[in-house]
Amino acid sequence: MSEIELKFVTRDGAHQAFKDRVLPLFEKNNITLISHTELRLENDYYDTVNHDFQESKMGFRVRGNNGSYEQTLKTNGKVSGGLHQRAEYNIDLDAPEPDLTLFDTSVWPSSWNIPSMNSKLEKQFSTHFTRHAYIVEVEKSRVEVVLDCGEAATDKASSPINEIELELQSGDLDSLFILATHINSCMDVRLSDVSKAAQGYQLLHGFNAKVKPLPDFLPLNPKSSTEEAFSSALQLALAHWQHHEYVFIESGSIKTLAEVAKSVRLLLQSVSLYLPVLQCPEMLALHKKLIAYAQQWAWQDDLQSLRYLLSKKSLFHKTLSKHPAIVSYLQGRKAGLLHAHDPASLFFDSMATDIKLKAIDLINAKPWRREATGYDLLVLDHAKGWLSQGWQTVQQSMPANKTMGPANYTLVEVVLRQTLWSGFLLGDLFLEERGNFRAPWLDLLTGIEELNALLMLRQAVQDSELETQDELSKWTSSKLTVLVKVMERTRAVALERDIYW
Repeated sequence: MSEIELKFVTRDGAHQAFKDRVLPLFEKNNITLISHTELRLENDYYDTVNHDFQESKMGFRVRGNNGSYEQTLKTNGKVSGGLHQRAEYNIDLDAPEPDLTLFDTSVWPSSWNIPSMNSKLEKQFSTHFTRHAYIVEVEKSRVEVVLDCGEAATDKASSPINEIELELQSGDLDSLFILATHINSCMDVRLSDVSKAAQGYQLLHGFNAKVKPLPDFLPLNPKSSTEEAFSSALQLALAHWQHHEYVFIESGSIKTLAEVAKSVRLLLQSVSLYLPVLQCPEMLALHKKLIAYAQQWAWQDDLQSLRYLLSKKSLFHKTLSKHPAIVSYLQGRKAGLLHAHDPASLFFDSMATDIKLKAIDLINAKPWRREATGYDLLVLDHAKGWLSQGWQTVQQSMPANKTMGPANYTLVEVVLRQTLWSGFLLGDLFLEERGNFRAPWLDLLTGIEELNALLMLRQAVQDSELETQDELSKWTSSKLTVLVKVMERTRAVALERDIYW
């Protein structure tokens, strides 16, 4: 059978809040409660010594419930934001012992030797939780709303499970988004693309807190339609956001916050770029929300400037390390920013979740088909005009005959960043010379980021009233002068490059 579900993570056991807030809201909006059951589920996950299931992004478990047993295989599916679509196969068992041979042979990869693998299965981890399952009816669709509260555990470690899953049993996919919107309006939730199996494997093998970089360009086929290219852009931005949000919550790694802010900007630029062709009320509403939400992440620019100044890999580390008072001042500002903005709370913010829901719904519902024309044209038909328009704006903002200083570069940062994002979204359609064209502009953007850090340092030196203030001020001014000269040379090179489209 096929499984389609949306998945939320809550801050803690949320069943009481669900009963007190969500169920009355359902009733108020003519959503009918059909049934409610409470279960205690004990799940053991199995894999081979070589972790064939994990490598194939499949999950295999044996579940026990009050003396009844069932084995379940979940295949690798499609995940967009928090919407999961995958095949699921269930078989009843007489005892809590796994048996792969009971599944139909068609469910397995052709290269797998099932009898051999069956003899090599080993228990990897367990997930034990209490499940409250509600069946509701909304607009002739039937949905199971499940609240799971418990833990995933190995012999050496454990982590909490606090989830709400909405699984479509019959009817339209829209019903999932209706219910999800109601839940988000009155509970602290965030969308998740991490399965319980993935959570268990993380406990088993340890957590990888590394940043996952974006590709050089959004992968596109020259024959992609406009709506296909837009959907690819949204899916990439959502996946990048979800991954780094999860990494931050699990590890507290501050560098991942920059990737979340990057994802929000990519999502905004994707909607802005395609809005003229895919214009519809839903796109306009998402665009408006993204503009407002992106402002909530503007503080990230200051945080990353502070990270750069305090990094041991920074070009300024050798000099700043001789002035512990200013380093302490910068560290205090960094801690203050994190405390003031509380990133974990931002991830549970209802606007953040609403934006993700609306983006996923756009991908699936394609509402522009009711309003617009041109969505089925090749994206290549639009790309050259969009790219030309962006670079004309950049050239007008920094004409070749104008000498630019720090303030000028600060003012053009947003325009340059947006235009480079457009190139990221469309550059894969043009293979020749795209990297050569973009390289100096990307260097210039990096220069602006260094410039922002130096300007912050200059202001910090003025504010901190250090004994060595004059010395540091002269050093900072010297660094600014040298950096701007390098940037001016880079800009001259960039303006001479021929466009690649």
